[in-house]
Amino acid sequence: MSTRKKPSPAPLARKSTRRTPDDAAVSAARNRLRRASGQLTAVIRMLDEGKSCDQVVTQLAAVNKAVNAAAFTIIAANLEECLTSRSRDNKQTAEQLQKLFLTLN
Repeated sequence: MSTRKKPSPAPLARKSTRRTPDDAAVSAARNRLRRASGQLTAVIRMLDEGKSCDQVVTQLAAVNKAVNAAAFTIIAANLEECLTSRSRDNKQTAEQLQKLFLTLN
């Protein structure tokens, strides 16, 4: 029987507790999307319960607004990176940003 000790696992890397603005924006977007997910679940329940059209559409509008707000938050958080990237052509960057914003309509 061997008395060799098993090697101890390598220590885990510690995560930084400092949050960058991008982390805060992603967290805010994630929270908005979680709320929107809950609202969408409520809309489905409203449909199953036969709620009125105006109630359902009002809630759908709220979901849409929350999802769009999350998307704009994510775009805004990454806007500086897009604009300061030296490897990109300014015209190409402007076109890509325009496409991003137009996809939200």
